[in-house]
Amino acid sequence: MYRDLAVVMDVAGTILKMYRVAKDIERGTILEGVITWKLIIKNKGRALVVPQMDPEVLCCFRADESLGKVIAGREEMLAISCSSSPISREDAIDIILRTQARIGDLMDVHSRVKARCPGNYHTAGMIIDVSCREVVYAISTGGVPFAGMKEVICDLNSMGADIFVASGDSMRSLSGLQDLGISLSQIYPVSSPIKKREIVEDLKKRYRRVIMVGDGLNDIYALQSADLGVLTIQQETHPAKELLSSADEIIKDIRQLPQVVRRNS
Repeated sequence: MYRDLAVVMDVAGTILKMYRVAKDIERGTILEGVITWKLIIKNKGRALVVPQMDPEVLCCFRADESLGKVIAGREEMLAISCSSSPISREDAIDIILRTQARIGDLMDVHSRVKARCPGNYHTAGMIIDVSCREVVYAISTGGVPFAGMKEVICDLNSMGADIFVASGDSMRSLSGLQDLGISLSQIYPVSSPIKKREIVEDLKKRYRRVIMVGDGLNDIYALQSADLGVLTIQQETHPAKELLSSADEIIKDIRQLPQVVRRNS
């Protein structure tokens, strides 16, 4: 039996206002306010790899130790969040275990994010490049809910909408979303762009109407597959042309979402 309405939401840049810091390993330079996807699509064979663990575990290591030590013995915790072309998990693990990057590189970016975003939502990961078999960027992210986010979730619930989350982040970092009124059982962690599309397609088998809300290129397939694709540009004010063309509605503030849902339901 069909339920009525499902709203699927991305997290970074959609539910949460993000602050991201990357370190160019080769140059040793710190890049603030980066857009992760743009670093990945610069070259084929790049992928964002996220260890499914609390970044605070970095404190257990010396800064000059190989970055591979973070995952040695914890390989099952490693997940590929998104990539510019197909990359196997085994290949990603091999690259990280052999990398010349140091744990201090990841510490550098995580400490900056933690100082800027003192809340609970923190992640740390790395961007690998298959062509050079190396970790090319260390990256860390922190975030806080956009203003009015809790009220948006409450309003959507009052319409009878079931709220789902599809995110590339780990369940550890997403668990705080329950404070906004989102059930943990309806959160899909470590979701690649293809996985997000599959989530939308699966929900379309169970719901009369499925709405996808996202902000980045990693949401493009899900936006295209949904009955209604809503692009939010609250954080990314210069989205790619292909992203704009994939959306049915574009909003500048997440607080506009309930109105859009009502108009299109």
